Amino acid sequence: MKKLLLILSVVVISLAAVISFGCSKSELNGTYEGTLPAADGPGLQTLITFNSDGTFHMEETFLEKDVEPRITNGKWVLNGDIITFTAGDYKFVYKLISEKEIRWAPNGEEITGTDLNWSLLKK
Repeated sequence: MKKLLLILSVVVISLAAVISFGCSKSELNGTYEGTLPAADGPGLQTLITFNSDGTFHMEETFLEKDVEPRITNGKWVLNGDIITFTAGDYKFVYKLISEKEIRWAPNGEEITGTDLNWSLLKK
């Protein structure tokens, strides 16, 4: 009886962990895109591709500006619900909302108190 109770407890705890967050590193693989706010224009079209080897490719294009897209390549790490991107000395952070949504989160904190869109959605 004790053994059955122990097994049942482990199953319930494991299931609760999966339900509460439910997204693994492999489920992030793919491309997320959206238009983020820009201080000096109507927006920044952002596309981030997560590769299964822990690398990423990001393209940022300022809307209504005649400039080349900014391309950034580097590595990403998922720790809980925080995704840290590193490219040389450049680091930035997104929060994992679901396997279909990530949200820019400077210093690991979500931006609140605004109606602006800080999310990228999976293609």
